[in-house]
Formats: sequence, C-alpha cells, structure tokens
Amino acid sequence: MVRRKRGFTLVELLVVIAIIGVMVGLLLPAVQAAREAARRMSCSNNLKQLGLSFHNYHDTFRRLPHGAAPVSGDFNGTFTVSNSNWHGYSPQTMILPYIEQTAVFDQLTFRSTYTSGTIVPPAIIAPRVLARTQISTFLCPSDKDYPNATSRGWINYGVNFGSNTGWRNDIQNCNGMFVLNFTRNFKDVTDGLSNTIMMGEFNKGDASGAIFDVRNGDVVRSQPFGAMPTVFRIAAGIPSITQGQLEAYGAQCLTGQANHISFAGIEWMAPGQYTASFNTLAPPNWRFPACMRDGGGMGDSQGLFPARSRHPGGVQVSLGDASVRFISDSVDLILYQSMGSIDGGEPTDTSNL
Repeated sequence: MVRRKRGFTLVELLVVIAIIGVMVGLLLPAVQAAREAARRMSCSNNLKQLGLSFHNYHDTFRRLPHGAAPVSGDFNGTFTVSNSNWHGYSPQTMILPYIEQTAVFDQLTFRSTYTSGTIVPPAIIAPRVLARTQISTFLCPSDKDYPNATSRGWINYGVNFGSNTGWRNDIQNCNGMFVLNFTRNFKDVTDGLSNTIMMGEFNKGDASGAIFDVRNGDVVRSQPFGAMPTVFRIAAGIPSITQGQLEAYGAQCLTGQANHISFAGIEWMAPGQYTASFNTLAPPNWRFPACMRDGGGMGDSQGLFPARSRHPGGVQVSLGDASVRFISDSVDLILYQSMGSIDGGEPTDTSNL
C-alpha cells in the first residue's frame, strides 16, 4: 500500500495567496488612513503651539510681530529700518523664545540682515548659518520631504497676510493679521479672533525648479494682474473680486509655468510669501498654481499664495484665538476670504467649515 504525502495542492496554495493579497489590499488603505490621522494630529498640535506662541508674544509686547521685522535696531524698540521688506526677519523668528528655541533666538542681534554671513557680537553664529537650523515645530509631517534639496531650515506654516495680493506697505489694502512693515494688535481684529485666520499651511517646494507641480510650493513668476482687483471687499453685499476673475488669472498663471521657482518653505527665518506667509484670496489647495506679479524670488512680490497641504480634502489653520480648524477645499469662497480679513465686517459663520 502506497502512503500519500499530505500537503497543499498548487490550486489551494494559489487560493491562499490570493486571499492574503485581498486582505492586504483591504488593510493597507486603513493603515495609511491611520498614519495620516496621526500626522494630521501632530500637524494640528504644531499649529496650536504656534498660535499660542503669538498670543504669548502679544501679551509681552502688546502687539504682533512685523510681517518682516526691521533690522539695524532693537526688534522691540525704535527702528532704523534697513531692507526690511525681504532682508528682515519673519514673524516666526520673533516667537522662537515661546516655542523653547531661546538658544537660537539669542544668537540674533537684529543688526544685520537674515541673509548675512557675518557674525555680529555678542552672537557667535551668523544669521545665514542659523537660518539652516531645523525646528520641528515648523514642520507638518504630512508633507513630502526632498532629500536631494539643500535644506536651509524648512517650514510649512505661514502667517496670514489677508484676502489681498499682499506684500506691500499700503496699510489700507492689507487686511490680514500681519502686514509687511507694520504691526497689528488683537484689538485691530474687529471681525473677532475666532472668525479670523492667523496662520495656515503651505507645502514645501523641491527647491530645484526642474519639475512643475501645482500641489508643491511652485510659484509662477511675472504674471501681471490686469483688471483683477488686488484686495477683497464686500460693498452692498457684492464682492469686489469674483470667482471668474480668480479662475481667469489662475489659467493665465498656469500657461506661464515654465517661468517658475520652487522655493516654498525653504527658510523659516526669511520673510515673504511661502517662506513665512500666505494669503486668502484663492481657496485652499487651489487647482491653479501660486503666482506672483513680478519676476523676483523668495515670494517678495504681490500675488496669489493659497494655503496648501497634503491632508486629504483641505488644510488646517490656526485662528486668531489659537484654535485650530480644518477648512475644506470646497469651502465657500466668500466665507474663506472673509475669514482672511480682520475688519471687513462680513458675517462669518464658521460652524460648517
């Protein structure tokens, strides 16, 4: 009598492998969703800490920092302003002592530009070198990393310059919580701190400019505004800038993608759009690229710099009261633009964001 060896047939083995494959296929999205939920929570915590840090700064100095802190003077005294538009220091620089980075802050004398490689005593490190210090609170773990890009101190969180093209000194048309060469305080936010965006997310660029991707920190340059208004206002219930005007400008910018730079998030010490700030004229994760009027670099020009994130469906923001909210990509545009403005007097029902 011949004894048969017991075991799996080839068909049985293939069925088992197929079942395992199906189970893995079902499990992976759940695992990825759980990981993103954890990353989003960490990102939210960062925004919360940064929001509270600006409150602590305000409690100390009775105002918020400049959009670009002047140099050649004591940062909380009387300034001799020198190159304070893009050579100054970001608002994030000024809150370093409130996020347990006093050792970094103490190396800044504010008597040279942030781009300076010169050591100014009593500091022992030049601002240019210090700017490369990576601070974890400034990073959202949901965003992509670019290992081949030269790191100079990445950042994912910008302050709100408002529902306007931003980056100018015309205080009448700058309606955000932060302004280039001026300072706000909380009493200026007459729309209410809980109704006004203080900070939000943007994605880092790959720092090369070789590949264009709307979702990255790519900014198209040298696109004139034409007839498009540069600031959002409501008069008699009618917005001064329409969805159609934004779409037309976005399409114009998309055609100019060959002339773009990918600097976003590359330096937390640098003032400027997509290094320290963003604006709220265009909706979150806008399908068109960030775009600026002039051909400069490092976001030192007027333009559209929408909030962006890798979170599915929207972005996170820190409101003026330091609470953190998730804003959907499909948010009502007028509501979102109203949340970017500190004193427009628009009704802002944020309960259904």
